Amino acid sequence: MHKVQIEVILLSVSDDTQLSWRVAHGDLPAGCRPDTRARELADLGASVPPATVVHSTSWRPTSGGLILTYAVAPDPNPAAGTLRAVPAQAHILCSPDAAIPTPAAVDLEHVLAHALRHLSLVARTTPAVMAAAGAYPRLWHAVVAHTPDVAGQLVGS
Repeated sequence: MHKVQIEVILLSVSDDTQLSWRVAHGDLPAGCRPDTRARELADLGASVPPATVVHSTSWRPTSGGLILTYAVAPDPNPAAGTLRAVPAQAHILCSPDAAIPTPAAVDLEHVLAHALRHLSLVARTTPAVMAAAGAYPRLWHAVVAHTPDVAGQLVGS
């Protein structure tokens, strides 16, 4: 039996507009929907605050199963974990072999960079996310500063 883990990247912005992040991890129990588990790991509870974005951004294999990654903005409790500044050099990683699309090793910063690019795209194209972004302009200004792209797109990045 393969194990499915949920990974949640929680985004916040500091008073000086520095985009920060932390990560929450947990297993996906049998019978639990991934979206529900992501909200639980983000400490959102049953009633998600208005203008909160919970978005599935990627997946990747592990030796024992699969990791599903979600991004949550804004982080409902940024003091709860160790916040890290988003590194300026964060970039996505692509396989050099078109027949083997999964890179040999993927670091969490690569996953973060992909999530930010993906959120930057949906903040421009998805009405519900666009509306949520309007409620947290400093946070979303920092998010949309990242190149809006889909998975693996490097041309023009």
